[in-house]
Amino acid sequence: MMNKKAVLLLSTAALLAAGCNDGKKDSLEGTDSETKQPDPVAIRVGVTQQWLTDDEFNRYIVEPVKKKYPWINVVREAYGTGRSLSELVAAGETPDLIAQSNTAGMPDLRNLNLFYPMTEYIAKYKLDLNQFEPEALEAVKAATQMEELAGIPYTRHFYALYYNKDLFDKFGVAYPADGLTWDEVYELAKRLTRMEDGVQYRGLELAPIERPASQLSLPYVDMRTKKTLINSDPWKRVLELGVKVHQIPGNEQITMHSAADSLFTQNKLAMHATINILFEARFEDFPDLNWDMASYPVWPELPGIGMRINEHVMMLASTSKHKEEAFLVAATMASEEVQMSLSRHARFSILNSQKIRDAFGLDIPFLKGKNVQAIYKTKPAKSFVPTEYDSLAMGAMNTALNDVIVNGKDINTVLREAEENVNKQIEEREVAKGLK
Repeated sequence: MMNKKAVLLLSTAALLAAGCNDGKKDSLEGTDSETKQPDPVAIRVGVTQQWLTDDEFNRYIVEPVKKKYPWINVVREAYGTGRSLSELVAAGETPDLIAQSNTAGMPDLRNLNLFYPMTEYIAKYKLDLNQFEPEALEAVKAATQMEELAGIPYTRHFYALYYNKDLFDKFGVAYPADGLTWDEVYELAKRLTRMEDGVQYRGLELAPIERPASQLSLPYVDMRTKKTLINSDPWKRVLELGVKVHQIPGNEQITMHSAADSLFTQNKLAMHATINILFEARFEDFPDLNWDMASYPVWPELPGIGMRINEHVMMLASTSKHKEEAFLVAATMASEEVQMSLSRHARFSILNSQKIRDAFGLDIPFLKGKNVQAIYKTKPAKSFVPTEYDSLAMGAMNTALNDVIVNGKDINTVLREAEENVNKQIEEREVAKGLK
């Protein structure tokens, strides 16, 4: 039988051991046989197929989370295909995490009262915010209009000048270097726009027009007055660039998105200034396409400045009953392991890591030998507060470009008409919401 002194010593040791274990509980990483694993939890993640395929969802979310937190089961909620986010909210089926863009989707989340600050969990799990691109975090704060982070970014678009080497060779023009200005690229476009053997070769596509404007951090709508800001000298300058490029004889056609991608892969477009189209344009299906990339063209007074951040963010829903576990899922996507995998598969990492940047595209065969480091030669422009009416102004500016090139209107007229049209639509929507 133990004496009282021995019992006292054993009790003290047990208390000390319990105290040590208490200090480790916040990590939620205890998985050995002596540690009780938390009860299973299902975390629903709302994300569209366009952003993450099923394979990518498993690679970047399900498997890494299962490895780190085996009691968390991640379930996909593919909203946007069949049911909108607002319909899910109305039905009481809001996902715990919602993948959203900082440039377009945040007003919807705000209107649905879904923002929730992550501050408590960032501190509890010691998430190092210094590892992120500072612009990536500032973009989230600008979009939510919150000083506290309500979401964790996991990837963003890059931007580049894709060029067709065969067309440059065909017309005896030197390949574009990194760091060119818009004026320098325009001069190249003039030399590369040719009609030969019945084929129209175009020199450059830069539409949609809001992309060069993004480099100047030009907002679309004043949130306070609910009036558009597009009828201004800075926006006029952007429109003048688009007009100049599309008034090159033979380069009048305005093509955007997949239509421009197709022209490029069909060897009819020499330069394509755009975002990450590596998969959307299906480069893997064109093994004979002789292409490369240079850094995105810049305005002369802003060397090294690209477009503003356009990123995908995992937003923590205020309605979630499992906020802590949902945070851990979002934080896992921002881990070095997942971000390295994203980068190797040619998705832009939001971590400020040279090692991860050096690995960009290593697992993508068609990127071998390409100047992929060109995507890091520009820094993001300063973000501004997006509004729910920005898309109206974007559409109006592209219509304005078309009206000048196709319909022969002058720039001042199309800007005035665009302003009037957007303001009218904003007012109608405000009235419909009962706000005027």
